[in-house]
Amino acid sequence: MEKERGLRYFPIALFASVMGLAGTTFAIKQYESMYSLNSVVSTIVFSITIAMFIIVTGIFLYRLIRYPNDIKEELNHPVKTNFFGAIAISFLMLGLVFYDMNETISFVLWLIGALIQLFLTLFLLTDLMWKQTLKIEQFNPVWFIPIVGNIVVPLAGVYHVGVEINIFYFSLGIIFSIIYFTLFMNRMFFKGPLPNMLRPTVFILLAPPAIGFMSYVKIFGEANAFAFILYGFAFYLGLLLLFQIKYYLKVSFFVSWWAMLFPTAAVTNATFLMYEITNLIYLKWLIHVQVFGLILLALYLLARTIGLYMNKQLCVKG
Repeated sequence: MEKERGLRYFPIALFASVMGLAGTTFAIKQYESMYSLNSVVSTIVFSITIAMFIIVTGIFLYRLIRYPNDIKEELNHPVKTNFFGAIAISFLMLGLVFYDMNETISFVLWLIGALIQLFLTLFLLTDLMWKQTLKIEQFNPVWFIPIVGNIVVPLAGVYHVGVEINIFYFSLGIIFSIIYFTLFMNRMFFKGPLPNMLRPTVFILLAPPAIGFMSYVKIFGEANAFAFILYGFAFYLGLLLLFQIKYYLKVSFFVSWWAMLFPTAAVTNATFLMYEITNLIYLKWLIHVQVFGLILLALYLLARTIGLYMNKQLCVKG
């Protein structure tokens, strides 16, 4: 029996493409600035990011108005509910990228993202504490998305609001990231591998320490021992995931693969900041590899997603 198709089943997980492409844009802008290059590449990627944002947001609003019960079901789904956090992060990352172009637009996008982020954190943690009955096997890296959003807030927040608000979001995100990481390692050690569809989401583990490093330095204006620990842990996790790459290459392409892009961009952007702080030459070499790999990953994900759409496999009930 053929599955139902249509915009009604447009995956909310595609908001991960917006936040990932925004992070990629920011990395390319830094690379261009480092070598005084023309901003052609970053402009192209930024244009694609805006186009994806308009398309995904527009379809989401259509579904919200036309099929509100479907959105409600996704909010109560143990996996899909966490992708609502990608909406907030998309606004926050666009606010960061827009800062050099228009501070007013940057502030509006950041404010919307920060408010959505606070509501989602309150809603999802309340739901977990009082409504959901879950098993440890259901825990997966997607759960990190709404929590990581709190650490993203200060990236542009330092330009718009006082330090106390940025510290509030940062502390919330970093503490819960530690709790979630402990739960995730327990799940992986004692309950076996993730389902194939969710395996690429392991890359999300890169985001909390990488974004945490950047936010911490931006908030406090210095890189102390704690900041170096955060970057070191993010770098190690990157090596660990590369060492395990065979486990991801065996998996068929799903929309969940987009969960790889934002964390990869986060580590790349963290390396830019670490190089700025230390001026270590090997970090400059690493930046070349990371930016090149980031662009290749973004192109691959875009091509495979377009392939899903052309083969009528993108908006499918299930």
